[in-house]
Amino acid sequence: MHMIAAFPFDHPEEPVSLYDYAPVLRVRDRRGDWVLKRTGLVHSDGEAIGRWLTALHGLGVDVVAPAAHLHPNPRRLDDGKQWVVYPFVSGTGYHAGESEIADAGRLLGRMHAADPPEANALATYHGPVVRDAEWIEPHLVSAGDAIEAAGGDRHVFREATLARLATAEPVMGLPLAGCSFDFKASNLVFSPKPTLVDPDHAARMPRLYDLAVALLLFHCDLSTAPGRLWTRAEWATFLRGYAGHIAFTDAELAAWPTVLQLAWLDQGVWLLGNWPEGWADVKDRAYLLDVAAFNPAVFPLTPPDQTVSG
Repeated sequence: MHMIAAFPFDHPEEPVSLYDYAPVLRVRDRRGDWVLKRTGLVHSDGEAIGRWLTALHGLGVDVVAPAAHLHPNPRRLDDGKQWVVYPFVSGTGYHAGESEIADAGRLLGRMHAADPPEANALATYHGPVVRDAEWIEPHLVSAGDAIEAAGGDRHVFREATLARLATAEPVMGLPLAGCSFDFKASNLVFSPKPTLVDPDHAARMPRLYDLAVALLLFHCDLSTAPGRLWTRAEWATFLRGYAGHIAFTDAELAAWPTVLQLAWLDQGVWLLGNWPEGWADVKDRAYLLDVAAFNPAVFPLTPPDQTVSG
């Protein structure tokens, strides 16, 4: 494969595919065990992501970082696509245990709190995206079809979506941080503490929005995760872990209901309308129906003993 030949692996073995939906390859060579994958696909340039990850890793945050001995890493191939090699991380998957949830919250909090200067080179969004009716409608239709086919009520879902859309408004002035913008259980390996192994959606954005997206997507696309969102108690466990490293500002506490609504309109509605493989799976279908019936009141922001800063 041309992408393997592009890196100076030392007598690489035959690669093994790790993911059905994208080229993510495990490559063993004489120097170790590696993962080769695309980067720089969505928001930020791959080199900026690599520098940010290297800085986080240097600060002791449990994220993968590009293998330094394969410099330049990542690298752009002749077809313009960027590829990166990370160390392969061995461990176990997520099973929604209390300690796993708490440790995941701590990791996200450490990522947001560290926020090294290298994060400034990531693509920057100063506020959560605000979707409009034109964007929502086609996803709303396809999501409604899937919900109805699964035995849900598409009309209740549509009414809830349009009600949230009617009150959606921009939120600015929130603290920014480097964010993976895809912090979910399927992107973590526990050994036994979690390591983020798929950080390539990274951007600099309000950390509160990254937290809201993590809440919605954490149980997405993972066979060992429960077919639902977190319970109120599980969310409190995650939030306590997160808040051990982040003190919410007054602005964040006030903005949480709006930010959570915006995250659902963007990430939740898109997922419901564009993941046929999920709807075809019994457990993922249950999770998607829970996303469709999302009740933000179950997920308050302030955990016990939270310290508020101005």
